[in-house]
Amino acid sequence: MKTGFSFVLALLASVFLISGCDQLAGGGSDVVIIDLSVIAEATGQDEIIRTEAEAARNELAGQLQQLAQALDQQLSEEAEKAGPNPTAEQAQFLQQLNMEARNRMNEAQTQAQTAAAQIEQTLVTDFRDAITPLAEGIAKSKGASVVVAVDAYLFWFDPETDITDEVIAAWRARPAEAVAEAEAESELKEVTEELAETEEELAEAQEEVEELQEAIEEVEELQEAIEAVEEPAAE
Repeated sequence: MKTGFSFVLALLASVFLISGCDQLAGGGSDVVIIDLSVIAEATGQDEIIRTEAEAARNELAGQLQQLAQALDQQLSEEAEKAGPNPTAEQAQFLQQLNMEARNRMNEAQTQAQTAAAQIEQTLVTDFRDAITPLAEGIAKSKGASVVVAVDAYLFWFDPETDITDEVIAAWRARPAEAVAEAEAESELKEVTEELAETEEELAEAQEEVEELQEAIEEVEELQEAIEAVEEPAAE
């Protein structure tokens, strides 16, 4: 479930298209450069993203642990019902339950890894979206029409075209209202995500209860069939 912050930034380090086609002052290029990693570190957003991504991974890990405990308890209860000397049918049923539990855990782990990667990518995308209007304004003031983010494929650029420091300054100079609005949006997003997660957990819990009830009914039917066969033999 580990997705490197720098790696995600690299995936998102694409071109920012800005309207306008004038050249930079002094006859330079209509392209300016920014380094998202430097901006993220200077503004503290890299730490925020890491913290939130780690919290999401921990929450997913906790959900996996709860699922593992629930499945283990279910298996233990069924094994206890079968007793120390289960019949061939009971042993086969317990083996099937064990395989289903293992497959379910593997599927849940895969889903958790995918969810963790998506959460981190969303955090980085939100960061980039917040940077875009600042970079756009600075680029337009210089007559540029394109903003390019530094990545592994950018071999060289003129330092004069680098607006990273200016974007950092613009971020730090944002009005208090804009900062408060961004924080409010972030809090609202967190509450919405928590509600969605709660609904999902309730749905999963309901599914587990239904599956457990079905398993109990199957065991009871199996025991009734065994008793029906054993009674004539005892007579």
